Amino acid sequence: MTRSILITGGSRGIGRACAWHLARTEGAHLVLLGRDAQALAATAEGVRQAGGTAESHVADVTDRARLAGIARTLGPLDGLVAAAGISGMTPVDRDSDAFFDEILAADLTGPWNSVRAFLPRMGPGGRIVLVASVLGRFGVPGYGAYCAAKHGLIGLAKALALELIDRGIVVNAVAPGWVDTDMAQTGIHQIAAATGQTEAQFRAQAEAAVPVKRFFQPEEIAHGVAWLLNPANSMQVGQCLNLDGGVVQN
Repeated sequence: MTRSILITGGSRGIGRACAWHLARTEGAHLVLLGRDAQALAATAEGVRQAGGTAESHVADVTDRARLAGIARTLGPLDGLVAAAGISGMTPVDRDSDAFFDEILAADLTGPWNSVRAFLPRMGPGGRIVLVASVLGRFGVPGYGAYCAAKHGLIGLAKALALELIDRGIVVNAVAPGWVDTDMAQTGIHQIAAATGQTEAQFRAQAEAAVPVKRFFQPEEIAHGVAWLLNPANSMQVGQCLNLDGGVVQN
């Protein structure tokens, strides 16, 4: 039976990689949400080429009314991957308030909005994966909003897991480390500028801090997400799967 899995942030990065992976490995039907119609169309085409089917909806996860409207058009869902998010520096001694609010709205409230909107389409056997970050495990100077949002997202996964397990719905999170995405490149640029390094110097420093000494590809993260979405996963409930090459070991 073909599974139907909804992915927010499906237009690029980890969300796109998850869609292509699920299409290739199980021929899934992907419901793709994102803010960029052209990028969503490219993801959907990749899904079809990989053996799955896709439908796309332009939406911002901070828009509750839009999410509710999309939910009313959908059939049953077997899985939800909340991968939409933004990042950036919010130094406490600068005028960061507006961006702080924007990051929390997208990265913490957005996944909450997504679960709220699409949960009615999910029955027993459903799987929910919230995409957090290694920055949900520790702090980084200048990234107060992003760290706060991702710490909160891991807590949200734990709470939802206990709330929904009696319905047969399993909730978990993943915490990726450095992944080669547009978001990571922006982070490299910002941190390098803030620390007086070249981007190459900062990347080398960041890679040296990872036990396996490298960044990861989005497809590698998709493997971990796919495991948590798999019906065979009945033991990991309310967990956060670290996908960081050994940076965090708990």
